[in-house]
Amino acid sequence: MSKASRSTRVSRFILPVALLAITGLIVLLMQRPLTSNVQSAAGASESLPSTTTASPETLPHDHSASAEGETHDHTSDAATSSADTGHQHSSAATTSSGGSATGEHTHDSGTPSGEPTGPIVSVNDPRLSPAQQAAASSLLVSSRSTIASFPNTSALTAGGYVSVGDSSGGLQHWVNDSYMHDGRELDPNHIESFVVNASSGRTVGAMYTLEPGKTMANVPDIAGELTIWHVHPTICFSNTQIWHFVSFASNNSCPSGSTPRAVPPMMHVWSDDPPCGPFIGAEGHGTTSCAAHSH
Repeated sequence: MSKASRSTRVSRFILPVALLAITGLIVLLMQRPLTSNVQSAAGASESLPSTTTASPETLPHDHSASAEGETHDHTSDAATSSADTGHQHSSAATTSSGGSATGEHTHDSGTPSGEPTGPIVSVNDPRLSPAQQAAASSLLVSSRSTIASFPNTSALTAGGYVSVGDSSGGLQHWVNDSYMHDGRELDPNHIESFVVNASSGRTVGAMYTLEPGKTMANVPDIAGELTIWHVHPTICFSNTQIWHFVSFASNNSCPSGSTPRAVPPMMHVWSDDPPCGPFIGAEGHGTTSCAAHSH
């Protein structure tokens, strides 16, 4: 074989090998920076604290998000406000039972109880039972209807009533003697007495009276404190006019021409609504002290 042929063959062999070597070198050079960057990233990752192994004290955390009962405790000086602005609590810490650790757990309610106080002066007072309200209302309505049927002294005279002759506070009682001992009590169709305004002659109320001989121990309970029964001291009545008032007896003694007589318990019903209630006694009609009669 000639030298020229051998030279040609060697050149053809060396050239691919050289190209292959150059290619491998290029690949190697390209891989080295990439490996370095990966290692740098791995190193940086290893320098960060692990979320599973790092101490809680070295981790960033939100104090306000601490759950109650954790061992990692922070003292907060800021008081929190209730989401319900109408229901306020003091800033003192509460115990597990819900009470204040200092014994001061305050509520600002501002809502009145609505329960009335003082004397009962209305049939609608919630302190009365439904049965008492119904009984008082029924008696009031029926009594006022009868009062309206005797509007003045002329009608009373025609109905068999006579004036007692009293004038307490400008009021005068008219009595029907036949109703005073007829065995009927609290009967709107047989009211024992009516009350007249002495100046105008207009009938302004009625007065029920129990049968003779009865006392406060015998009064019926219609509506408790609202329906007030009362008695008067012994009264001196005229010997000639059985229901004519003379005076109150002194030591059971009466002026000449009169006789002492005890009047059974009485209860008024008014055609209007006095401040102290529609069943208040004559002495309390028109007043605001609402002092009950002696029982």
